[in-house]
Amino acid sequence: MIDDACVRKVQSGAILGGAVGATFGLLFGGLDAARYRSLSVSQRVGMATRATLGGAAVFGFFLAVGTAIRGCGGERRG
Repeated sequence: MIDDACVRKVQSGAILGGAVGATFGLLFGGLDAARYRSLSVSQRVGMATRATLGGAAVFGFFLAVGTAIRGCGGERRG
């Protein structure tokens, strides 16, 4: 059965990972977009947005999985 505490831990791990990934994605995506002077502003914003959303998705997924592996069921492994 799925424990409510485990679901909350995984959810908070995903939220935290998403926030960290979005921060780094915006930082590095913004710097990458600023390097290309020939692109229009909307294309630069698109690059930064894709990097932000991609970073948030990847970090959120992996932190949620890591939290599920490490944080759920640890009491029973004893």
